Amino acid sequence: MSLSKRLRVSGEKRANNQYVEPLIPGRPAFNALAGVNVDSESAIRMATVYSCVRLLCDTVSSLPVGAYVRRGRNRLPYAVVYGETPAWVNKPNPETTRLEFYEQIVSSFKLEGNAYVLTVRDDMGDVVEVYVIDPRNVRIERMSPTEPLIYFVKIKDSQGIYEQKLTDKEVLHIPEFRLPGQRYGLSPISACRTTIGSAMAADTYAASYFGNAANPGGVITVQGELTEEQASDIGRDWNINHTGPYRAGKIGILSGGATFTPLQINAQDAQLLDTRRFSVEEIARIFRVPLSLLGHPVAGAMSFASVEAQNLSFVQHSLRPILERIEQSLSTLLPESDGFIRFNLDALLRGTTLERYDAYTKGLREGFLSLNDVRATEDLSPLGDSGDQYRVPLQNIDAADAKDVGLKLRAEIAASLINVGFDPAAVTLAVGLPDMAHTGVPSTQLQPVASIDPEAPADVYGVE
Repeated sequence: MSLSKRLRVSGEKRANNQYVEPLIPGRPAFNALAGVNVDSESAIRMATVYSCVRLLCDTVSSLPVGAYVRRGRNRLPYAVVYGETPAWVNKPNPETTRLEFYEQIVSSFKLEGNAYVLTVRDDMGDVVEVYVIDPRNVRIERMSPTEPLIYFVKIKDSQGIYEQKLTDKEVLHIPEFRLPGQRYGLSPISACRTTIGSAMAADTYAASYFGNAANPGGVITVQGELTEEQASDIGRDWNINHTGPYRAGKIGILSGGATFTPLQINAQDAQLLDTRRFSVEEIARIFRVPLSLLGHPVAGAMSFASVEAQNLSFVQHSLRPILERIEQSLSTLLPESDGFIRFNLDALLRGTTLERYDAYTKGLREGFLSLNDVRATEDLSPLGDSGDQYRVPLQNIDAADAKDVGLKLRAEIAASLINVGFDPAAVTLAVGLPDMAHTGVPSTQLQPVASIDPEAPADVYGVE
């Protein structure tokens, strides 16, 4: 069933043959001081804005995601505890893949400041499908301070254009950044409209400048007076034949004593490239995306360590806040209150094969990773129950925990204590060995060397 059909079967329809105002409160298209209209549709046409938004969308949507339940200090898969994971976690709806679903959420964040998720529930009230609604088609109202928010969704079908009234049980609202007392989230484009508007104006100017690369500008001078029509004809003919990058270098012919005087490039035109470079850096700063990930040249040589630090900062300060907003919101849709949604950032932070294997070795040696933990990270099948054991070096085992590490290891611990002089019976009891007799004889490798009898034959001691 399509999204429009899902909307029609949900909530209350408000018939309206008039097109609903697309610029809802809190999300207007702003006119920046640069004289250009700044909204999501115009801003996304900028290469830098598109690159930033696309990078965030692709990165988040490519991360593995699953449902889990917390049991003590353990994080268990949702299916292990409750039998199965809700289908929408891996397949949001029949029309949308998991990648597309999260891609739409992040793009709604960054372009409009709000993401709206339509929930479809079964007869038991459990969520079975989720859809991302175009945030430009949603407006929020509250009838009174004590009542919940109401969402009006604009839809268009064969019946016309109307609004569908939905409750907060049917729509999940995930704001990007919401100021106190505000219903709508604030997008980076709305918050920094002047900066983005200036960059858009610079792009427009650059397009016009290079579009007239044959002759950037000049004055045609003729003797005598011209009528308005004659002047218009001369200017039109010159522009047709001599403007545009594909007409650069074309010879111009003027008659009637007319001369062409090119205008000199001023300092502002000479700084065009610097202005555009600064605009790229500003927009990247707004979206918190490292310049190295945009392919933008960075002043000075960047070492591998500095690039790695930028990537780590990108994960911590750009991706993690987005992921946590999504996780906390979608977790409320799980049937069980103790369940939660979690993205796996380890897939993004995975290093080279050598780096991963070195880390696994340390984890196994120190006892905070098991073989199955490592194999799960590498997408390998588990080894069974034996692979779930956590092992630590002998020197890190407390005597009080010695009884939990196996008979052989306990015997080794007992032997080491007896060899340094502890009472065998007390040691046997302390390490939890079975009730067995001990001769009390230390290990032969620690026996004192017998004194040599000078009267005995030499060959008794192996002396030749």
